[in-house]
Amino acid sequence: MENNSNVSNYTIDFHYPLFASVYGLTLAIGLPLNSISLWVFFTRLKLRTAPAIYFTNLAISDLLFVLSLPFRVYYFATATWTFGNLVCIVSGTMFVVNFYMSSLLITLINLDRYLAIVHPLNSRSLRSPKAAIVACAVVWLIVMLLIIPIGHNFHQTKSLNVTRCYEEFSTETWQSAFKFIILVTTIGCSVPFIIIISCFFAVVRVMIRIRKESQEYKKYKIIRLFLINVGVYIVCFVPFNVVFILYGMHQAGYLLVGKYLQLFKAHAVTMCLASISSCLDPMVYYFTTDAFRAFSMKCKKGTHNTLQLIKRGHQITMDGA
Repeated sequence: MENNSNVSNYTIDFHYPLFASVYGLTLAIGLPLNSISLWVFFTRLKLRTAPAIYFTNLAISDLLFVLSLPFRVYYFATATWTFGNLVCIVSGTMFVVNFYMSSLLITLINLDRYLAIVHPLNSRSLRSPKAAIVACAVVWLIVMLLIIPIGHNFHQTKSLNVTRCYEEFSTETWQSAFKFIILVTTIGCSVPFIIIISCFFAVVRVMIRIRKESQEYKKYKIIRLFLINVGVYIVCFVPFNVVFILYGMHQAGYLLVGKYLQLFKAHAVTMCLASISSCLDPMVYYFTTDAFRAFSMKCKKGTHNTLQLIKRGHQITMDGA
């Protein structure tokens, strides 16, 4: 990835501590959140609706990514790779798979809500659990086919007698992968973002036509789903893809950037933003799924009752003494 010793030293000084910290925090938050999410989906929602199926697949994708983070945390904390070439390939590929799986699954969630609000009667077959399963299967297949060529480029390398992973790609490697990067970015981010924005404005138009005091307006307070998804895209997905394309063009020799270190810094920061999407997705579940809000309220009530019992037990002990 780096072209000279100065850039290599800057890499270790800047993005190694940054990645180790961000990935460690993502692991600490994302592992319990996504594990709880899957438990709620399987025990409460039980895959009976299309949104539940989309949310479950999204949580599975996020959890697989989170489970690959311990290798990244160790590597960027120690600046050396010790887990072998296969783990380097798998863990490197999982980052890309999760990123575009999340993008496409969030798009399916928004399309489902769009159809439910704008075309509620004509879209019932498209919003069935069976249709959702087929859609998720197609998305997994598309992402896997697109990622395989890029995944082959993730392999451990030797640099100054130190084993590296996720970096030290040659100019030839960037050139051979750049066409696939453009294709994956277009299918995995640009098109989904356009679809989400289009669904958002279509739903807004429908809601404007509905009187605010009506029951229909209360029933379709789905606008928050679109706002959250647009927010996640703007924060996590769009910056990473824009910078990644520029960075890839530079590394492939197609674009000469005078201030390379600033571009590299932007690439590292946006990559960190992309990784935290696995922690933000549970927010979508909470604000758009009744089962999650009910589960949260039950947990709060249970915690409150436990504290009251502890307090009463302590009071009884003090009185008995």
